[in-house]
Amino acid sequence: MKFELLRKSAGTTRLILIVAGWASDAASYRHVNMPGWDVAVLWGIDAVVPDLSCLKQYRTVYLYAWSLGVFVADRLLAGAIDITSAFAINGTTLPYSDDCGIPTHMFDGTARGLTERGLSKFRMRMFDSVADYKEHASEYGASSDIGRLRDELYYVAGECSRPSAASIDWTSVFIGRNDRIFPVGNQERAWLGKAPVQMLDAPHYIDIQDVVRRTIVNVERVGHRFSRSMGTYNAHAHAQRVIAERLADEFMAGIPDVLDNLVEIGPGTGLLTRCWGASHRVAFATFIDLCDMADYGVASSERYFCEDAEVVMARLAATELGTVDAVVSASAIQWFSNLDYFFSCCASVLRHGGRIAMSTFAPGNLSELHALRPDHLRYLPVDVIREILDRYFQDVRVVEDVVELDFTSPLEALRHLQLTGVTSSGHKSAIGELRRFAEAYPVNSRGRYSLSFRPIYISATKKG
Repeated sequence: MKFELLRKSAGTTRLILIVAGWASDAASYRHVNMPGWDVAVLWGIDAVVPDLSCLKQYRTVYLYAWSLGVFVADRLLAGAIDITSAFAINGTTLPYSDDCGIPTHMFDGTARGLTERGLSKFRMRMFDSVADYKEHASEYGASSDIGRLRDELYYVAGECSRPSAASIDWTSVFIGRNDRIFPVGNQERAWLGKAPVQMLDAPHYIDIQDVVRRTIVNVERVGHRFSRSMGTYNAHAHAQRVIAERLADEFMAGIPDVLDNLVEIGPGTGLLTRCWGASHRVAFATFIDLCDMADYGVASSERYFCEDAEVVMARLAATELGTVDAVVSASAIQWFSNLDYFFSCCASVLRHGGRIAMSTFAPGNLSELHALRPDHLRYLPVDVIREILDRYFQDVRVVEDVVELDFTSPLEALRHLQLTGVTSSGHKSAIGELRRFAEAYPVNSRGRYSLSFRPIYISATKKG
């Protein structure tokens, strides 16, 4: 197995780690990118894991394994590196199997009869058409080491008969409905009860970049979108206002009225800021957001970071240890890639007895929209959030709620989201898609069209 760092930026602590499928190498993934993330690839199938000590610098690692790479990652990386989230793409952890992988007669036949011509035929079967294959042919090179590729297949077949010492906790699975390499039914059977599955209209080849876009929030795009909606946000952010007011009234109640130092994450137009500004006297406040902020004027002294909040909090955790009385945030942390590390940073910056008061969203948030576009955010359920918080905090309180808004039409609901910058997808729907969406949008008992926000409220005290 070989390792190559494809993209590297100074100071980056997030990594996209790709485990390549059989008969592909680093060249197949050089286009993969996401602002604020480095990209690396592991390719080639054997039992020799290269030195991965360089990965210790990354606090957040998102693993993407494709095809036989799913098996390789599960066998060789489980327990070897810290993985934040793991995504399996058109593959299983038992690929040499009549029930849960590639049927054994097909697998054996591919290995025995492997030639340059046979390899080309295999690669063509990865795509929906010859034209699609030719479009991507340059990613695979003109020729391959047939002997090595045959040995890799025999290695996989042999390892499938041996028990695995450990396994990756897969976050989610992507299956192409038109996969002609791994039968779709076998994949569904393999993952039943093990990980949530998302079906895609795709063949065996699925561009890793597409899955990256579906699973990592592009913070630059989010910042631009909220910046564009600043002028209309306050007039339309009815749910966010309700959430901010309850957060301030009920979950900030345990925070002393007079504070030396407070941090607010994602203040935006100041819905929560104005609430705590009216009830608390703060000497020094730090505001962190992706978009430009106005001077709020609610603390005696204020500073502003127009940056990625996860990055800033990690920096403050290293440089301003134990200096903050409270960290607060309304409707922002659902965008984060690593809540565990974020909460650990909050605990680091807080003084003894310091508190957090925050809101995020639960699974099923804005579920009415899922028929139009997938939600790229991975909402954590209450029990998982509480489990993370218990590592760093005491007096933990986590409460889930529902806030519904009614609209006269499905398109009015979509327009509302546009005016508040809420939508998590950059996908622009065609007229036909919008029409089908409007026809399928559920009507509630009041004869209206709802948007269901599912806020989770959090309060906790630093341990110690």
